[in-house]
Amino acid sequence: MAQTLGFVIETGDDGRATVVAEKGQGCGSCSAVSQCHGGRATRTERTPAFNRAGAAVGDRVMLTVESSVILSRMALLYLLPVFGILAGAFTGAFMFDDMDGTGSGHSVAFGLMGFVLGFVIAVAISRFWSAARPVMPVISRIVNTRLASPSAGRSTGCGCGAK
Repeated sequence: MAQTLGFVIETGDDGRATVVAEKGQGCGSCSAVSQCHGGRATRTERTPAFNRAGAAVGDRVMLTVESSVILSRMALLYLLPVFGILAGAFTGAFMFDDMDGTGSGHSVAFGLMGFVLGFVIAVAISRFWSAARPVMPVISRIVNTRLASPSAGRSTGCGCGAK
């Protein structure tokens, strides 16, 4: 399970919130960091999330993405081209199996075609999944409630809350 911390900057009536996620804690060990943050080197990322914990604006929250969701999509993207290569190579070897051993060129060509076909199918399925069921983190718990935001105004510094 990939987890990271963030601050809620906006909440909606539909059970969602916008969170500024801190890239770092969970991202370093997650192999999908380039997909979540687009490969950018920024330290924070603004992202929508399901607000199951009932967080409010200003709350510091824990964002969680289920490992099974990430792993199933990665498995599709990596394994489908591999199966394509194997299926193509075996097809080329069996279709053009000559006794003199000249079928290896066909096996390589069919393997390459299988790889390309598997990759194209994997990308198409991945785009369909992303549109139909996007990977969205869930606010799993509230770490700190209603931290003061810079836009809340300035206090006199006496601790009494006067402006």
